Amino acid sequence: MSSKQIIEEILRSDDELNRLKADILRALTIFNGVSWMSELIPDILKIRGYPIDYLPDEKLLDKALDQLEAANLISVEARRRGDFPSNRIYVDKLIKLRDPETVREALARDEIYKRYLPRQMEFFRALPRR
Repeated sequence: MSSKQIIEEILRSDDELNRLKADILRALTIFNGVSWMSELIPDILKIRGYPIDYLPDEKLLDKALDQLEAANLISVEARRRGDFPSNRIYVDKLIKLRDPETVREALARDEIYKRYLPRQMEFFRALPRR
């Protein structure tokens, strides 16, 4: 099965795990193919407009990331990361899309993805210009 077919199957499914996998793919695509694991849930909430119809706990997130990595859609790498303003260093997981263009194409008809893009553009337009 191709990456695009796997993504389309995830988007068609309606169980919690596949909804979370779809939201992870949306978030990674919107944020240029890269995110930290610690930032994924807040990013998903932003994309969804905050109300979501499932509970994305850490166990479900780990399972979703493992399955997306096994399907060769993402790579997950433990990395050291600094925390401002505490100056502490901790380990987080850096998540990257392996083929952002294929995921973007597969999401082209996805309603959640399409609804977020104009909101994102409106946000950038509202920023003060220098």
